[in-house]
Amino acid sequence: MEKEVLDVEDENVKKKGPKVMNPFVPLLIIIVACAIVSYFVPGGAYERTKVNGVTTVIATSYHAMAKKPASILQIFQSIPEGLIATSAMMFCVMLIGGVIEVYKRTHVMDALINKIIKVSKGGSLTVVAGVMIIFFIFGGILGWSEHIIPFVPVVISLMLTMGYDSLVGMAVSGFACLISFAVAPFNMFTVGISHMIAELPMFSGWQFRFVCLGIICTLSLWWVLRYAAKIKQHPELSLMKDFDTTDLIMPLDETITIDGRKLISLLAMLVAFIATTYGLLNLKWGFKEMSAVFLMAGVVTAFINKVEIEDAINMIIDGMKGAIAGAGIIGVARGIQWIMGETNLVDPLVHSLSQFMEGSSAYITASSMFIVNFFINALIPSGSGQAMAVMPIMIPLADLLHISRQTAVMAFQFGDGISNTLWFTNGTLLIYLSLAKVPLKVWYKFCWPLQIMFFVVEFVMLYVAVLINL
Repeated sequence: MEKEVLDVEDENVKKKGPKVMNPFVPLLIIIVACAIVSYFVPGGAYERTKVNGVTTVIATSYHAMAKKPASILQIFQSIPEGLIATSAMMFCVMLIGGVIEVYKRTHVMDALINKIIKVSKGGSLTVVAGVMIIFFIFGGILGWSEHIIPFVPVVISLMLTMGYDSLVGMAVSGFACLISFAVAPFNMFTVGISHMIAELPMFSGWQFRFVCLGIICTLSLWWVLRYAAKIKQHPELSLMKDFDTTDLIMPLDETITIDGRKLISLLAMLVAFIATTYGLLNLKWGFKEMSAVFLMAGVVTAFINKVEIEDAINMIIDGMKGAIAGAGIIGVARGIQWIMGETNLVDPLVHSLSQFMEGSSAYITASSMFIVNFFINALIPSGSGQAMAVMPIMIPLADLLHISRQTAVMAFQFGDGISNTLWFTNGTLLIYLSLAKVPLKVWYKFCWPLQIMFFVVEFVMLYVAVLINL
């Protein structure tokens, strides 16, 4: 049933917004382009050395090498090579997708939202703020994005019932997730993959990113509450006043409450998150351990809510099916790294870029990485896919241009994440807008001043990162 809902949502996006490019298309084009370029780019390579267990480039060691043009076989081989190399990450994404499906179908998340609404009796703006903070947690701490799509119509309906417009409903749910995902301290899809490629301790430097998350979320909350208060007093100022959204109001199932079973389920998710964070930071855990811990939370939730074994397995399988496309993007993007490595393209590209940017300050370099990734995200809207494609180039470039790898990761994360709420190539954004019946031009009118503030904040945070040598 939920799969059918998602199919309808995707169809609505196709009808009401710009056509969205399949995210696999640009990745495959890049693989073919790398193969073609390998016939023309002079070969070259840096020597590398290990310092404290981290592989670094020797800046003065670049030397010419024979070209290694790609064969037809290598073009096709790059895809299975990428899938094999990223199997742990892919299965982690799929298994967590399965666990989320268990939480959806047992109505644990519905109960949590209902509880927030009932507890927040200090005024309607309190409810707006409470719901938005919950979705900040989903995106900023758990790294969820498209996972919350089934909850968005419920939140939109709630906001309309309370006298706001559907834009507020989309802003406190989908937008909250997208923008907190952009600076999430423990985002396994961007920071986790980047740290693995950069050979940094998983999620190290989270304290600084947590400060960034707090600033971005505070700005977003202020902006949305400001708009919500304005249209509640003066409905004629609503950006949605010319659009009929009455059909988006749905009856809320107030019978779904947090009972003992659902409370234990929520505690299981909280324990899984705390245990995973501790393990990643202190026990050198990786994606396999993360998968196992969240799978345990899913099993506990299914058992506590008296879900039959076969039904629980089917829930997890359905959730894994829904996540397989996102997982596949990680593997195919890794294929870019593989073919560039096989054809010796990485070092010549890094050498050319380092020559071009030689003499630039560390801050200019970090800011340039931020801006470049902002535009790359238009072509590769997947955070994990973009990390796989660009970080193998950014890390040695950061070494050569004397900025820390942690700062390079942050520049990538900002560039990838901040544009998730701007590029019309982002399918998840279009789904959220479609569910709220918000035209793209209305969305831009609502968010562009806030986006400028985001850019200012992130440029300042990059400056601080460079200043403290994060």
